[in-house]
Parts: sequence; C-alpha cells; structure tokens
Amino acid sequence: MQLKKLSIRPIKILGGLVAIVYPIAVFVALQHNFSVRTLGLILLCIMLLVMAWRRQIWMGILGVLLMIQAIILDQEIFLKLYPVFMNLAVCVMFAFSLKDVPLVEKIAKKMKYEMDDNARRYARRLTIAWAMFMAFNTFASLLTVFMSDWVWTLYNGLISYCLIGMMMLIEYFVRARVINANK
Repeated sequence: MQLKKLSIRPIKILGGLVAIVYPIAVFVALQHNFSVRTLGLILLCIMLLVMAWRRQIWMGILGVLLMIQAIILDQEIFLKLYPVFMNLAVCVMFAFSLKDVPLVEKIAKKMKYEMDDNARRYARRLTIAWAMFMAFNTFASLLTVFMSDWVWTLYNGLISYCLIGMMMLIEYFVRARVINANK
C-alpha cells in the first residue's frame, strides 16, 4: 500500500504542476513559434499519464479532447480553451452537488468536521457561492480566449489563481466569523 502511495505522488505533483503552469507554458510556446501540434501532443501525453494514475477520467477527457483537436486542426484556440473547460467542470461539480449533498459539505465531512444544521446550511450557501464564482471565472476565461496571448496568460495564469485564493481567504474569515457567532 505504501509503495502505491509513493508511486502516485510524483504523478499528482506533475498533474498539479501542469495545471498551474499550463497558461505560461502555452504562452511561451506560442511566443517562440512552437508548433501547436507538438505542444498539443506533449500536453496530451501528460494528461493521459495523469488521468491513468489519478483516475480522474471525466475532467481529463475534456483536456484530452481539446488536445486532440489542437493536434488535428493545428489551432491554438483549443489550447486556450483548456482553462475554460476546467473552470466549467468545477462549476458543474459545485452546481450539481446541490441536488444531493453539497460539495462543500462532502469535503467538510471528509475532513472530519461536525456538521450540524447550521453547518449544513452554511455548506450549501458556500457551495452556491463557489458555483457562482466558478461560473464567473469560466466566463472571464472564455473572454480571454479571444484576446491577445498576453491577456489570456495574465488572466488564466495569474489573475484567476489570485481570485481563487481571495475567495478562499474571504471564505476562511467568513467561516471563522460564522462559527464564532454560533458559539
């Protein structure tokens, strides 16, 4: 069991690293006239490797389909659409979880938090907030696809991550306040 965990760790790191540096790698490659097909093939191989080891098939399929389109059609727009579809996938995860147990509640339970009625209401509201935030992020990311490479990279490689971090930070302070108000 320990050996399996050790062998998966580098793949998880690779997957996380690719997700974080993806916009910058695409920007640099496009600015240096790197072939869209070659870049798409490299990214496709990395995505397939990560999918195989992490077993996150449904999100990975979106990326794989985009890379295949980039390779076949030799069009950079398919490389630029990747962050759009990843934001959309996360948005859909949050939104569809509202039909049953909200995603934030599931995460809280996995982290061994006690979930009383107030906590469940808060988790539902937070799940709605995250779904709305990710819908905004999806839309903003889509707009940048049709802008310059620099604007696309700036938003998808920096601003988007800063906004997610700010959302997490704000939620942390709101949660601390809500918990203290309920004591």
